[in-house]
Amino acid sequence: MSLRQAQWIDPTFIDAYKKWCSKHGIAMNIVIISQSTKGFWLGNTTADYVMVYFHGAFLPYPRWSASDSKLGGGFAFGGNEGHLSFWSTVIAKLAAQGVSLSVLFVAYPLMPQAFFPQQFQEAVNSIRYVLEDLKCSPSQVMIAGDSAGGNLAAAAMLHAMRPSNLAPALAKISVSQKLKGLVLISPWVNFDVSLQSFKRNRNKDYLKAETEKRWSDMYINKQAPSLYNEPALASPADWKDLPVIGVLVTAGSNEVLIDGIDHWVKDLQVHNSNVTYKVANHESHEAPLTWPIFGDHRETETHRNVIEWLISNLRVQNDPSADHKAQRII
Repeated sequence: MSLRQAQWIDPTFIDAYKKWCSKHGIAMNIVIISQSTKGFWLGNTTADYVMVYFHGAFLPYPRWSASDSKLGGGFAFGGNEGHLSFWSTVIAKLAAQGVSLSVLFVAYPLMPQAFFPQQFQEAVNSIRYVLEDLKCSPSQVMIAGDSAGGNLAAAAMLHAMRPSNLAPALAKISVSQKLKGLVLISPWVNFDVSLQSFKRNRNKDYLKAETEKRWSDMYINKQAPSLYNEPALASPADWKDLPVIGVLVTAGSNEVLIDGIDHWVKDLQVHNSNVTYKVANHESHEAPLTWPIFGDHRETETHRNVIEWLISNLRVQNDPSADHKAQRII
């Protein structure tokens, strides 16, 4: 099956959102971020905190087994119901603790219609949209992503510190105007498939080295590897003065990407004491998003880690910022 054929079968993230809203009786809220990118909201848009979310991808078809090399799909496939269900649960659990959060999912352009740097550019545009068009204060904004989306979130943060000429500057973000948080679930920041975890966990994860090599080569599209398409290439010094109040990175001990994530987090922590790293035992790649697709609906350790970190870091009464409830029009 070709990529285009698989995309024809796989619903777009926008279509998945429409279906999910209809199923749950929720009003849709779709917005135009740029000429090539739409977004949509989950949660009350007057919430105290806004999360800009970049999705990873997974092909949720029962006829493709966990050993099928077509599983995965960074930058080539949209998000799905797993993303919506997970973050809907997170929003509800935070609300029960007195924390209000809304999530703006970014439906960025996909391969083969778009390659780097377009996805990176649209990630930057989405953050600018929230900060500049919606007038949100940096202290109420979080950036998040899973897998390929984690790559985009990390690259956007690098761009905020060390602007690339590939995208407009994120002038609203600085050491004195930090974002509230950065949340990365199994971020695909390292494209090296020779790392030992690809061998060690090859029978424990649905991702495969040949698949990851295929997607990363396609994404870079014969361009030179750079900090902005493979964030793990950045040095510890490049991550100094990360303009974020708190950072959470999660991973599973059984995922093939774990060694690359481990190495990257160590670099990130050299100059940033606010980075929390949680590795869930016996979990594969982005388990809380994908395990339900395999029929396993147990609450994952990663799910609990995300909830606990968000509650700890987003409690309104603990926020020192007096202006975090900035007015915005959505």
